[in-house]
Amino acid sequence: MTVVDQVHLGDHVCWTHDDESVALDVVGRFAATGLRLGHKVVCFTETSPPQAVRARVDAVGVPTEAAVAAGQLRIVPAVDAYPTGARPAPETMVAIVVDEVDRARHEGYPGIRLAGDMAWVLRSGTTLDDLRRYETALNPLFLDARVAGLCLYDRRLFPADGMRALAAAHPGTAGPDAARTWTPLLRAYRTTDPPGLRLVGQVDRSNREAFTAVLGDVTAAERAAGPPPVLDVSDLSFADVGAATAIVRADRDSASGIRLVGCRPALHRLLHLLGEMPAPGRPA
Repeated sequence: MTVVDQVHLGDHVCWTHDDESVALDVVGRFAATGLRLGHKVVCFTETSPPQAVRARVDAVGVPTEAAVAAGQLRIVPAVDAYPTGARPAPETMVAIVVDEVDRARHEGYPGIRLAGDMAWVLRSGTTLDDLRRYETALNPLFLDARVAGLCLYDRRLFPADGMRALAAAHPGTAGPDAARTWTPLLRAYRTTDPPGLRLVGQVDRSNREAFTAVLGDVTAAERAAGPPPVLDVSDLSFADVGAATAIVRADRDSASGIRLVGCRPALHRLLHLLGEMPAPGRPA
C-alpha cells in the first residue's frame, strides 16, 4: 500500500510534489488501481507525454492495451482537452470535467478516476484565482462517491501563497512525504434519506474553501420548499471557527435552515459563541 492507494471514489486530492518522476509513478499507480477496480480512468498530462504515463501503468502490472481499445483508459495532453486561445473561464473548465463524469456514468462504469497535471494552466493564461475557483467548484462532483480526483501540482512552479490557496480548495492534500496511514483530512458524502451531507474528518484553514463549497451546494439544492437539509457531523472530529462560521452562514442563507445531527461539544460551543444555534425543531 502507498499513499495514493488511499485515494478512493469521493476524494478530491491536491497532490503536491517537486519531482516529475515521482509524480509519474503516482499517476501510474492511481490509474492502475482504477483499472483493476473496473473504473474509467482519464489522465490529463502536461510534463510527461501520454506514452510515458501508459508505460508506467503497464509497469505497475496492469496491461493497458485492452483498456485503451475499450475506452476505459484515456490519456490525453491537457491542452487538447481544455480550450485554447482565449483564457478558459473556470466555468468552462468545470463543464469539461462534468462531461467526462457524465460520459462515464452513461457508459456504465461504477466510477471514474481523473488525474490532472495542473502545470498546463501556467501557459494557458489562467490566473491562480481562476484556478482556485475552478478547483473549488469541482467539489460537489465528488459528493456521490462516483468520482476520484488527483490534481498534481509541482511546488517549484507555483508560488507558496498561491499553493496554499489552491490546496484549501481541496478536502485533502498529500504528497510523496505523507505517511502511509494518510487519508484525506475531510471526506464528504451526499445523503438522500434524509437529504443532506455527512462529514468525516476535520475542517480547518487547509481545506475550508472546499468545505464551504460542498456545504453551499447541499443547502442550495434544498432552498425550495421542503424540510431542512441535514448536516451529519457525528464523524467530524474537529471544526475551527471558520468552519463554524460557514455553517452559520449556510443556515442563514438557506430558506429552511440546516438541521445539525451529532454535534460535538466543541462545535456546539463555537456555534453558541457565534450567537447562532439551530432554531427550535432543528436541534444539534
